[in-house]
Amino acid sequence: MLRLVLGRLASFVPTLFVASMVLFLAVNVVPGSAARSALGIHATPQALKRFEHQHGLDRPLAVQYVEWAGRALRGDFGTSFQNAVAVGPDVRKRIPVTLQLAGMAFLVAVAIAIPLGLVAGFRHQSGTDGVVTTLATLFGSTPNFWLATLLIYLFSLRLGWLPTGGYTPFSEDPVANLRGMLLPCIALGVVSSGLLIRIMRTAVIEVMFSNFIETARSKGVSNFRLLTAHVVRNALIPFFTVSAVEFGFLVGSVVIIEDVFRIPGIGSLVLVGIINRDYPVLLAAAMSVTVIVLIVNLLVDLAAQVIDPRQVHTGS
Repeated sequence: MLRLVLGRLASFVPTLFVASMVLFLAVNVVPGSAARSALGIHATPQALKRFEHQHGLDRPLAVQYVEWAGRALRGDFGTSFQNAVAVGPDVRKRIPVTLQLAGMAFLVAVAIAIPLGLVAGFRHQSGTDGVVTTLATLFGSTPNFWLATLLIYLFSLRLGWLPTGGYTPFSEDPVANLRGMLLPCIALGVVSSGLLIRIMRTAVIEVMFSNFIETARSKGVSNFRLLTAHVVRNALIPFFTVSAVEFGFLVGSVVIIEDVFRIPGIGSLVLVGIINRDYPVLLAAAMSVTVIVLIVNLLVDLAAQVIDPRQVHTGS
């Protein structure tokens, strides 16, 4: 366990370093002018040059990266090009919102995947298995923004049961918070469940072909007890080990959903940074998502060792 922790921590820093370089390069090679976006289309060439010099955009990329990375290590992510407001406090305020959305969406995905995957695996190569596999394919191939739009139309505009968007902090009104987060969580969770259903199905099938299952069958154990006492317990170990990585992907896939539902999380901040060519905002938000994904992957590896020390997880 200690060796795993030290090994993952040793790889954490270089991974973060490479990710920061890739993100910085990607942000700066995207077509468009940050100065033009900040000052408007009628800005004079002199004003554009003054803006670029003021923010160091006229320096070589290598110099810009070193200066940005040095400030970021001290917790200073600069100020927004659009409103000259410090980026760091805004990012820190938005992280819990995105984590809540991703966490609730993951619970929705797991709640769908476990029973469906269990049934499909237990009824392997039957009609039920075929239906569930088709559903998994359908869920996994559905764009989450399309599903979000459909949910808004049905449950908000037609039935009026839930709000079309907006965000209320949980500390202010828990009920309003959960009502506002329900539709985006379903939109993300249903799509993510497509992959998790397949993972659960595969885990169940592997357990079903184990020797101890054959022994239990030969002793006359009923299907219900076989399922509840043996299959579920053993299938959940690899399922949660692998599917927990999906939480990291959920954090990185909230961009469009947060914008659709007007949720002030990290994802919507990434979109704002892209649209406005606001490099400090975009870099701070993207690096926050990267750090969260790396931490989640580290925790998944540790959890896998605690649950089943025989497993050696090598996820990134």
